[in-house]
Amino acid sequence: MPWDAEGPFMIGEVVRPAASRRKKLVGRHAVRRSVTIDGVRYFAAAAFIEQQDPGSRIYTLHDATQAQEVVCTVAPADGAGGERYLVRDGAGHELGVVFRTGAAKRAVQHGWWLRQPGHPDVVARYHWARGSARDIASRGTDTAVRGAGSLAASVVESVLFGELAGQDTNHTRPNRPVTWRAGDEVALTAGHTQGVKSYIPHASWLDRRLAFALAVLRHD
Repeated sequence: MPWDAEGPFMIGEVVRPAASRRKKLVGRHAVRRSVTIDGVRYFAAAAFIEQQDPGSRIYTLHDATQAQEVVCTVAPADGAGGERYLVRDGAGHELGVVFRTGAAKRAVQHGWWLRQPGHPDVVARYHWARGSARDIASRGTDTAVRGAGSLAASVVESVLFGELAGQDTNHTRPNRPVTWRAGDEVALTAGHTQGVKSYIPHASWLDRRLAFALAVLRHD
């Protein structure tokens, strides 16, 4: 399918899910889109994902309809320590940057966000967190805990006072859909649909290639 088509996309190898009397069909690692043919659901490739080396986090995405065409490349920025990734088109022009949230902020802000020139940063804050850790602290730990729902008070306090620096806080995150916003505008969402993690670009200006890069890095 065309990589620049509108609508949801997912990352993976499954071409056809398993079903009664039908085995699962897998293919290359790719950006995929859901399509139904004769009542059977398929995940058609839109862009094949090639990783330079295992663990390198350097990727080239190729157009699935024209194998020689590069959709975009993703690579760590020089000196960024794996926290910033440049996304370029096939001609080498920079499209934007995907960022990795610092460990101390990951219980407040989602681990990945992006920046597209000419637009506000596209960031996902968890539903109970507004502003930075300092902003939350100014409202008081008790308020933050009430907003956090099931999130333990000790975790919130760790965020407020920096005890989570250098730690991965994945275990504290609720398994809920993620909404990335640019200012007050919803730019991108991610969640499970019929058991498949899907990404849906919403902002008309959002470059699909930046959304692909965020999703690929998030699935690494």
